[in-house]
Amino acid sequence: MQKTIGNMARYLKQLLPVNIPETYAINTRFTSISEEDNIRHGVLAFRDFIYRLCDCLIEDNSLCDIAIKGKDKFSDELTLTVEFPFLNNIRSILINIGHHGILSEQSDSLMVVGWDTLSLKRSLNKNSTTKISVPQMIKSLKFLTECGFCFTGIDLSQKKPDVSEIETIEITYPDNPIMLIGWKALGVAQSELATRKNDDILLRCDYRMLKNGDDEITSILKEFINPLSDPLQNLVLLLHQHYLDSGMKCNVELGFFCTHFIYSYKRKAIWRFSVSFHNGHRIILKTKNTGKYTDVIDRFPDYLSEKIVKGYGCDRKKGTGHGNCQKGCEGFSFPLDKSLINISDELKIWLDSELLSM
Repeated sequence: MQKTIGNMARYLKQLLPVNIPETYAINTRFTSISEEDNIRHGVLAFRDFIYRLCDCLIEDNSLCDIAIKGKDKFSDELTLTVEFPFLNNIRSILINIGHHGILSEQSDSLMVVGWDTLSLKRSLNKNSTTKISVPQMIKSLKFLTECGFCFTGIDLSQKKPDVSEIETIEITYPDNPIMLIGWKALGVAQSELATRKNDDILLRCDYRMLKNGDDEITSILKEFINPLSDPLQNLVLLLHQHYLDSGMKCNVELGFFCTHFIYSYKRKAIWRFSVSFHNGHRIILKTKNTGKYTDVIDRFPDYLSEKIVKGYGCDRKKGTGHGNCQKGCEGFSFPLDKSLINISDELKIWLDSELLSM
């Protein structure tokens, strides 16, 4: 099934933090932007803007017809440049304004100096840059006006404006101006704090990067499971706490529109919870000692025991090369849906047995 930009927008809405706390300490590196309370309210307003942006992407049928190019993806990898170039342009513009925008004294506008600054497009690994073409820039800016922005300093009614004459562009958001403060704070965080393990702070509205100190993993996990049913949420939290109590470590990776909670023992990754655009919510087990507890596996339902005995590995017949790997080598994959409830006891016994074998 083809996945459209509307599908992508629905998925992005799931990644946004639902329960942003009303009070949390802001790191001093951001307090020069505005008072802490203004930043907190601005972040909430920016989160609501991203919801609005996603709704506009879903509702615009002319944009939803953009299809994925190439073969189906079997991995968690998402390449906006290839799959959703329009959304990639929007993302770049939002990052540019958040990073380079100069907040006015009244905090009611952001000003970007120079067209080149606004149209910059940087690769995910930040090793290369290019420019968004003028026609695509005009298309993107027009769309952003539908989302509530006003741009002063450029005539968007012209198909091919002379951008060499543009010195500054002023951006306002009349519906809720305090959003600009949150946008600026998250833009600075995106520029200064983004890493391979958390590389989209702005679009995911990751307010945690503005806080003092580390965030508690369980609170991040609760955001991850928010779209799931109550029984599945309870199962995820139960497994999470059980294996922390069993001596496992949990590391969180917030990749490019994908999230992984990786559980390891003696520095070896054993299993993880994951969510990605192509694969949804999953639990993945990479157990290597199943031969040591075959008597346990034999008591599982036939379809499960047969799957474990078969093992896992890449299916080279169905695609090789960058972006087309089946990722069978990543482990045994199960969707986090109601079918998992039926084998939840077996999964726990399985993982317990793996730990004992180590």
